[in-house]
Amino acid sequence: MTTIPPMPQDSTTDYQNHLQAGNAFVAQAQTQATQDFAKARSLWQAAGKEFYLAHKADMNQPEAAFRLAQAWMAEAHALQKEENNNALVMWANAAAQCEMAFDLDPENGRIAMTAASCHYFAGQTDAAKAWQQIGQHLLPDAEQP
Repeated sequence: MTTIPPMPQDSTTDYQNHLQAGNAFVAQAQTQATQDFAKARSLWQAAGKEFYLAHKADMNQPEAAFRLAQAWMAEAHALQKEENNNALVMWANAAAQCEMAFDLDPENGRIAMTAASCHYFAGQTDAAKAWQQIGQHLLPDAEQP
């Protein structure tokens, strides 16, 4: 009996599958965060892997790029809570990922403001101020803090 090999998934399907898997891990992490911090952290890491794969599947989609930045922000926050010296590096990585997402969606003030926050927590004050100015320029008055 001859079997037909499965059809390879296209990048759009891969993108959606990984994005949905990442979002599912985020939802689980959020429910675990107050009960089991270590479990929540591992779920955030799993989400980050899925968002990375989604971003890799379609490098032109800003959502996966930004979701990956958010996963790295969660990891940076966890490291910061543990007073781990790698927290600053992780905040800087999250900032760089925000910038990549912003390159894909250059009118998104929310991404710019998130980049500003990441730079701030990474200790990069000048970059934080610059990104904050970009975000304030792009956000409607009602959305500004």
